[in-house]
Amino acid sequence: MKKIWIGIGIAVIVAVFIGINIYKSAAPAGGSAGKKIETGTMENREISSTVMVPGTLKFSKEQYVFYEADKGTLDKVKVKEGDKVKKGSSLVTYTNEQLNLDKEQNELTEQSKRMQIEQVEEKLRALNSKEQDLAKQVGEAEAKKQIESERTDLQLQQKTAEIELKQSDLQKQSLENQVANLNVKSEMDGTVISVNQEAASKKSDIQEPVIHIGDPEHLIVAGNLSEYDTLKVKKGQSVTITSDAIPGKTWKGRVAAVGLVPDQKSSAASGESTEQAVQYPFQVKLIGNLPEGKPGFKLIMNIETDKRKADTLPSSAVKKDGDEHWVFTVKDGKAKRVKVKVGDTANQLTEIKEGLSKDDKVILNPADGLTDGTDVKA
Repeated sequence: MKKIWIGIGIAVIVAVFIGINIYKSAAPAGGSAGKKIETGTMENREISSTVMVPGTLKFSKEQYVFYEADKGTLDKVKVKEGDKVKKGSSLVTYTNEQLNLDKEQNELTEQSKRMQIEQVEEKLRALNSKEQDLAKQVGEAEAKKQIESERTDLQLQQKTAEIELKQSDLQKQSLENQVANLNVKSEMDGTVISVNQEAASKKSDIQEPVIHIGDPEHLIVAGNLSEYDTLKVKKGQSVTITSDAIPGKTWKGRVAAVGLVPDQKSSAASGESTEQAVQYPFQVKLIGNLPEGKPGFKLIMNIETDKRKADTLPSSAVKKDGDEHWVFTVKDGKAKRVKVKVGDTANQLTEIKEGLSKDDKVILNPADGLTDGTDVKA
């Protein structure tokens, strides 16, 4: 009886061993056993080239008000953080004692010159009366000759006083403009972002603004383009914007402007030579909903630079190793590795430039371990 059970055990072990080997030989190589193979052909689809550029969220318009020592002493800051202001609203006022003294001096000078002109005119009228009386005695010609030098002198005094009065009027206009400039006004509609009255008393090489005004309803994304990318990016192109700080959300925009000359600041900041770090500034206008981020947030811009029709495959079908790309086709029930030349990739589609014909059946979901020559069933 014992021998019978031993025989049965050996038979079971042999059967299990044979079954495992049969399963292994039947399973597709590369770990694709039990996985459905999906195939497809290239499709002529619309694809767009993209340029990815980092950018910074900014106000489309903003105003900085700095302390100007030549205007005098900062008197009043007339707004506070968060205030809504209109163009022309008063922001800060200055006092300037010297300017007040100059105005008083100008007024006195003007009065003096007017009095001087009146006196000369009075003397000229008296001289005319004198000439008439003298003409009765010696004749008009002789009378005119005798007072000619006196009249010339008075006319010269009159002309000089008129010129000086005109100079005083010009100075008065200049002083009035300076007085008007003591009241600094907003150049735009917007919101007061910050107020720092202490900036007027700080002594440093880097001056801080007393007031910063921006318009939160009108934001842009600003960035810089390389020499290569600036040839592809044009005004009006569509932009998709994302943020690492606000994951899972996207915003739309459109290229509003591309600089014609390099941004010297970005070149200097890079620490490289100008030839190696040429950067062209550009701006993207936001369309629709605005990002929840604040001005200064770092964003990522994907710019659609070129839309066209091209032969494409799902990007999941294309494998890559270094600079080499390939796909697996199905031929005579076996996987065949085919080297391809790819173009642009966008929206999970990859452009196929060379290597395939339109009738080739391509495995769309190749397993990571799939190898050339493996038996497959589409």
